[in-house]
Amino acid sequence: MDEARWQNRLTDLAAYHAAGNDWPLHKSSMTDEEHDLGVWLHSQRQKARRGELDPAKIRALDEAVPGWRTGRQRGRKPRNSIQPSG
Repeated sequence: MDEARWQNRLTDLAAYHAAGNDWPLHKSSMTDEEHDLGVWLHSQRQKARRGELDPAKIRALDEAVPGWRTGRQRGRKPRNSIQPSG
């Protein structure tokens, strides 16, 4: 059950990020979806830093959402996906 939930979160995160959203926030999030994904991603990053995340899960994250370890850079605003015309 836990493994299925983990895989679902990974799929949801990949879809969220592929839709042009920046990395989800675990604090000050705009939606429940962003909050849930942000908390999950934060947890994965913390486990990876402590060496507690299964290497297979690290590979799955690397393949599905490259850059997941670094995420947003402090002070940098998310890019707007709509480019001004002209």
